[in-house]
Amino acid sequence: MGINSRELDEHGYAFCGCCRKKYFVSDLVEPCEFCGKWFCKNCAREVPAGHGHGKICVRCHDKIKRTDRMNKR
Repeated sequence: MGINSRELDEHGYAFCGCCRKKYFVSDLVEPCEFCGKWFCKNCAREVPAGHGHGKICVRCHDKIKRTDRMNKR
């Protein structure tokens, strides 16, 4: 079972790319628009305004917010 993929183990489970918890594959949302990792519903965030649309993972969301704050300085 790959950590950065949607590969299944023998019971139909895969890892979330953000929190690394094991979820049934149907509980994972679509891949992140920026990094391409699959993530669970708890780690899903909307893309901030001005950066496109769709769902992204928590890690990419935090990176975008951090760079936006740094660019405003």
